[in-house]
Amino acid sequence: MRRLAHILSLTLAMNFVAAAGGVAWLWQTHRLDRRKMSQIRQIVMGPATQPATQPASAEPSSRPVDRLEAVLARHAGLPAAEQLEFIRRSFAAQMAEIDRRQQELGHREQQLLIEKQALARDRAALEDQRRQLATQSQQAMRLASDKGFRESLALYQSLPPRQVKTIFMGLDDAVVVRYLQAMEPRMAARITKEFKTPEELERLKTLIEKMRQQTADAKG
Repeated sequence: MRRLAHILSLTLAMNFVAAAGGVAWLWQTHRLDRRKMSQIRQIVMGPATQPATQPASAEPSSRPVDRLEAVLARHAGLPAAEQLEFIRRSFAAQMAEIDRRQQELGHREQQLLIEKQALARDRAALEDQRRQLATQSQQAMRLASDKGFRESLALYQSLPPRQVKTIFMGLDDAVVVRYLQAMEPRMAARITKEFKTPEELERLKTLIEKMRQQTADAKG
C-alpha cells in the first residue's frame, strides 16, 4: 500500500513537471500571454484569497439631518400618522433649541452692551476728575502767584522810586506793566519819572504803549 502511494506521488510529480515544462515552452514561444497565465494559475491554485478588509469606520454623525434620518429609520414601521407626528415633534424640538441659543446670544450681546456703557461712564467720570484736578491746581497756583504779587507790590511801593526803576529794568515788560497798573497812579508816576536815559526812555515808551493797548482791549 505504501508502495502504491509512492508510485502515485511520483506519477503526479512527473505530470506536474511535464505540465510546467509545457507552460514554460508556451511562454517562451509567446503562445501564452499574461492573461492566460493568470487564468491557468486560478484553475490550478484556486482563486486568490482576498484579505479581509477592515470595516470602514463610520464617521461620527453630528448633523441634525443625519440624526433625524437615523431616528426615522428606526420608526419606519410606524403608521404614517405617527411618523408625521414624530417629525413634527422633532422639528419643534430643533426649533426650540435654535430659539434657546438665539436667546443666549442676545443675552450675551446685551450684557456686552451694558459693560461697554459702564466703561464709557467710568471713562467720562475719570476725565471729569482729571479736569477738576487740573482746575484746582491752576487755582492754587494762581492764588499763590497772586499772594506773591501782592507781597511784591507792597514791597515796591515801600522802596524809593529810583530803586524800583532799577528793579523794573530787569523784569519783563508784561510783569512791569502789571505792577504799574496795580500801583496807585501817584506812585506809578514817581517811578516812571526816574526813566531818564535814552535806553530807559525807549523802554518806558514800550511800557506805556502796552498799558494803553491792554486798557483798550479791556474796554473793547
